[in-house]
Amino acid sequence: MVYLTRKKKHGKYYLYLEKSAWINGRSRRVWQKYLGPEDRLQALDFNGLLTKHVDIIDVQTIEFGISAALWQIAEETNLAGIIDANTAKEREQNLSLGEYITIAAINRCVAPCSKSKLKRWYEKDWLSTRYDIDPKVLNAQTYWNHFQYLSKEVLGQIELALGQFVVDKYDLDLDSLFYDPTNFFTFSKGSEESELLQFGHSKENRNGCRLVNYSLLCARESGVPLMHETYAGNVQDAHEFKQVPQRIADRLIALGRDPKQITLVFDKGNHSKDAFAAIDEIKLGFIASRRNSTHKDLLHVPRDEFTKTILPITKKAVEYFKTTKKIFGKDRLLYVVLDPKKQKKRAVKFGEKLEKKVLEIKEYFKDRLNIKMWSKKEAVEKKLKSMVGKRPLADVIITELQGTDENMTLNVSIDEKARKAHEATLGRTILCTNREEWTPEAVIWGYREQYIVEHAFRDMKSPTAIAVRPMYHHADTSIRAHVFLCVIALLLLSLLRLKLARKSVPASYDELLYELRSIHALKILASPNAKPLWKLEKITKTASRFFRTLNLKRLLTN
Repeated sequence: MVYLTRKKKHGKYYLYLEKSAWINGRSRRVWQKYLGPEDRLQALDFNGLLTKHVDIIDVQTIEFGISAALWQIAEETNLAGIIDANTAKEREQNLSLGEYITIAAINRCVAPCSKSKLKRWYEKDWLSTRYDIDPKVLNAQTYWNHFQYLSKEVLGQIELALGQFVVDKYDLDLDSLFYDPTNFFTFSKGSEESELLQFGHSKENRNGCRLVNYSLLCARESGVPLMHETYAGNVQDAHEFKQVPQRIADRLIALGRDPKQITLVFDKGNHSKDAFAAIDEIKLGFIASRRNSTHKDLLHVPRDEFTKTILPITKKAVEYFKTTKKIFGKDRLLYVVLDPKKQKKRAVKFGEKLEKKVLEIKEYFKDRLNIKMWSKKEAVEKKLKSMVGKRPLADVIITELQGTDENMTLNVSIDEKARKAHEATLGRTILCTNREEWTPEAVIWGYREQYIVEHAFRDMKSPTAIAVRPMYHHADTSIRAHVFLCVIALLLLSLLRLKLARKSVPASYDELLYELRSIHALKILASPNAKPLWKLEKITKTASRFFRTLNLKRLLTN
């Protein structure tokens, strides 16, 4: 141990700094440093001593919290090892393919950027202390070269192996799975050989751009992704879903699960005769929504025929009407679910939309009626029909055009009876299921948990986290690798959230990212050749709780 000693000589006290240790069973002094007379040291300006050499001290702020937490998850899941084991790429220099993917996936959660800007981010991130490489190797060309080893078949092998490891290590509950497709737009013009970059229906209303479709299959706990598929942007969801039930069944069997014991939750846009035939043949449990337009009679079921209930967990009050209907050649159980609060909100919005449309029509013809082209009754009626639009506005807004050409009067009003009839249909969701043994509350809540995969898409499209777009790739192999990279980022983030939740520290994705990103470390170098000292910046209570729970301190000093 190191201690301070005080010795008296010739009536004056002198101070020494000494270190002792046990050697051969006895305490021995290892070294001794003379500090000087006690009276001089008392008058010494220690602040001046510390600041005297401040110019030669190098201090750098390093991004630490989120990078260290995600790297820790990557190590726990053996991410790089699994990727390397399923590719034919052998490490020749610098990093392995798995390590390149790990760095890029963590970047998608920390500060998503293009591959050409990875070097700039990496140099100021704690992750640079984990790999002994020249940051220059992290560039677009390097990743393009490595992406060529990630064919569609190889990506499937990696995802399966990773899923098997994660399900086993984290003992994931796969009783309920959530499937949903989406797409993202890109400004890439693609090439004639590209199958993925196609024009289609953009879910972000960017139909003028080429699209890439992809789907996710997520587990209930924290939305851990178990399977994804990247496919052409012009393929309709229902067409793609025809093959999905069998793919899911195959994946579940590979993960050691019985598809008959699993409940798949999906949305109305995936329905088709072939898909339901596959579900029936596999005997896969399901809960799915139906388009309200396919069951218009159920939208007008009187309110007094509904049963009131309270949903589990959220304790939200809803009402339901239970019935059966023949769907795709088979009688199936249906629930018409009414959310009173949602109905009121939508009724208010519908009322605002009505008033806006009526005012728009009145303002338009305020000074135009009976002038020039609007002096013809036929032209005015055609314009009115165009401005009112389709149902339900067409059912509620009444336009009365009276008089003759060049002497017309217009009256615009609202059919209150039709308005109330339409508002009564709002806030209703129609669910279809083959889980006849489940309680209505379990079915309704089981479908509402689909927000898990919807939130996953939201985070993947967020420009500040994962950011599947913008995408700067043109070749199909690189596009698939890019989407896979983003799914890996989601996997790391969801497992991190799951780990905290299981230690009684629940957090949303937004809170998790915000707090962990606020954890920075100071890298202090007293001299160019000195071993760096690490000091954590002051952090919030929530960030401190994450820091302790994840035991990140060991990564700061190692």
